[in-house]
This record gives sequence, structure tokens and C-alpha cells, in this order.
Amino acid sequence: MEIGATKSVQERLKTTKIDEIKGASLVFCWDTHLTKIKGRNVLFIVNASNRYTIAMTDIEPRNWKYYTLYISRVIHGVMQQMGYSESQIDQYFQMSGDMSVTKTHGKKSVGGINRMVTDAQYFDKKLEKDTKYQWELSEYLNRDICQPEGFDAYGYPSELFKIDMERIGIVPKRNPAKVIDFSQYIENNRGTTD
Repeated sequence: MEIGATKSVQERLKTTKIDEIKGASLVFCWDTHLTKIKGRNVLFIVNASNRYTIAMTDIEPRNWKYYTLYISRVIHGVMQQMGYSESQIDQYFQMSGDMSVTKTHGKKSVGGINRMVTDAQYFDKKLEKDTKYQWELSEYLNRDICQPEGFDAYGYPSELFKIDMERIGIVPKRNPAKVIDFSQYIENNRGTTD
């Protein structure tokens, strides 16, 4: 899995070693961008194929130290919320290969991130306090009709993500839960990375 990092993320990671894009299928590529929204640091995690967006806030310093692990845990949690089983999520991560931090995945992907940042400025609700996963903001952003890199037609990122999963043979089997507490999820699944 390739985790593309914009300049703002690279600066926060305090790294100059960024891998070149290896040409993985875009469904296994996520670009990340850090910006201020309503006075809070928001990390956008955006799929390069379908523009599905996850908005996270208040990332702790230790999570920046283990960035790829943090991103994989967030994606895992969102897929659980969407109704994918543990075996399906494991299948997705196995298919995606080893995780590496790379450059972003092209102009269209960066344009999609810029669009999400602009849309987030118009989000008319406050960001939730004491919660990392900004579910309402993410839902708001994923209702923006678009034609991302992996598609020839327009659609909503949330629908396009499901289509991408079906393309690779992964179909959810249960109804999704509405909200997941990511701070607790990440804490419970941290393992030995502290």
C-alpha cells in the first residue's frame, strides 16, 4: 500500500526520505494532507482511485512516529464501519502489499485533495471535540459528486469505493455501524509500537 504524503505531511513527519511511486493499483493508494480547518489540524486520508476521504483530527505525536501503522489502523476501522468483515479487510491489506510513504499519486489526486479541503471550509458544523475520527465531516465530503482517477464516470466517493472493492472481489456482507470511536480503537490495537 502506498501512502502519498503532501509537503505539509512530509514536514510533519520530519522526513526527507519519501519513496517514489511504484505503480500500485490506485485502489491501494491513499494520499494524505494536513491542514487547518476551523482552527484544528485535520489530516485528510484520500483514496487515489475513488476519492473516498477520511478526516482525522488531534493526531497524537506518537501516531506521527508510526505513521503507516496509524494510517492502516484508520483505514481498517473505516472499512469495519462500512460493513467489511475482518477477513475481507485482511484480504484488502494482503492484496495491497507492504506499506510505504511515497509522493502523491498525480495531479488529479492532488486536485481531489484540494477540492476536499475547499469543501471542508464550507462544512457548517463544528468539528467534534475529543474525537479523532470526524465522521460527519467525512460523510459530508464523501457526498461530493466527482470523477476521480480510477473512474470514467461521475459518482459519489462512498459509492465509488464500494465499486472499487467489488472490482477486486471484496463485497461487504453486513450493515455498517454508524460511528466508530477511533481513539479507543487505535489505543486497543496499538500493539507494541509505543
